[in-house]
Amino acid sequence: MASTDTGFGKVKLFNDFNCPVVDETNDILVGAENSSTEAISTANGGVFRLTTGATDGNRAAFSTSLNYQADGGLLIGEARIKSVTAITIRAYFIGFTDVVPSGTLENPIEMSGTTLTSTADDAVGFMYDTDSTNDTWYGVGVKAGADAVPVNTGVAPAAAGTYQTLRVEVNADGNARFFIDGKYEGSVSSAVTASTALCFIVMMETRSAATKVLDTDYIYVEMSRT
Repeated sequence: MASTDTGFGKVKLFNDFNCPVVDETNDILVGAENSSTEAISTANGGVFRLTTGATDGNRAAFSTSLNYQADGGLLIGEARIKSVTAITIRAYFIGFTDVVPSGTLENPIEMSGTTLTSTADDAVGFMYDTDSTNDTWYGVGVKAGADAVPVNTGVAPAAAGTYQTLRVEVNADGNARFFIDGKYEGSVSSAVTASTALCFIVMMETRSAATKVLDTDYIYVEMSRT
């Protein structure tokens, strides 16, 4: 999962999770609580599977290191995900945040009704939360502790067993654009502090006393070389 020099001034990271195991110290960083687990699954093509515990509020997550920031140019993060269990009573955050899950396992940004709650000081990405008024993907951000105005994409997470590709692009001013399955779905201004070091994270939290399972087919991160 090491970054590679493309010769075009870009730092790129791609992980297809098609190996027997990943190094959870030097390859990816993980966090899990109360019987939550994370591990490579030998599905066709390979996936990284997150499984929460069966207690309300249990989380499972994995991330890169804090190697990425937007102030040098366009920052891109993309993940192809599939819920294994039904899309009910849960929360997701998929994007960039300023804390790795192996240090503090937190939900960077969540929503109750129409009100955001941000634990991260700086984060930007996709949020889905069944505690919100709308069971759809939101583009969200928090910049130096101040929540940005979110955008409701109007797109629901794919049904269990179906993949969906989420992509966030952040420019050098910290403004973000959001794409689902290749289609532009909205933007958030002043979404994140462009000079803050970020990791790319996939995080899931159960909202009930039931286990939730999420597969990630791949992650891709790109930024300008500084």
